[in-house]
Amino acid sequence: MNDQISPAVIDVSEWTKFDISLTACATNIYALYAWAVDNGDFNLLRSIVAPDIRITRNGMEHAGLDAFLGIYRNNWESDWSAAKHYISNVIASEDSDGNIRSRAYFQAVFIRSKLTNMVVGHYDDTLVATDGNLRIAHKRIFIEGSVDLPETSRDSGRFPPLARVK
Repeated sequence: MNDQISPAVIDVSEWTKFDISLTACATNIYALYAWAVDNGDFNLLRSIVAPDIRITRNGMEHAGLDAFLGIYRNNWESDWSAAKHYISNVIASEDSDGNIRSRAYFQAVFIRSKLTNMVVGHYDDTLVATDGNLRIAHKRIFIEGSVDLPETSRDSGRFPPLARVK
């Protein structure tokens, strides 16, 4: 078993043709994506993806809106009471064919009944402009590692008990 992941290589065109406006729009898409996933807002999630959305996760590609939303519904129905996605280091660029590539790091924390799980990785997505807005056309999730932490305390004594998101 190979336990190494190849580092993401940024093509010279991605940093020489850096577009701050495009990166700002991509950052907004990632913020909406995190909010939708963490709060089970499937209407919001649907609104930020292209109708022919594809998702590649763990090396497996799934095509179509139903398959895409199904992955997140299954996650939402699993054993966790709260999740938070933290997305950073966003870059976006457009190639000569008009394709938009957006990349970012992510960290996701899932508070489960017996432990807290933290996952880290990166996104390497394709975005498209639709009706004047950017939408995710191909979501590529590369998980680089995860760690299980002890059960999360629901009452720290200094703050009210944690509220459950779902």
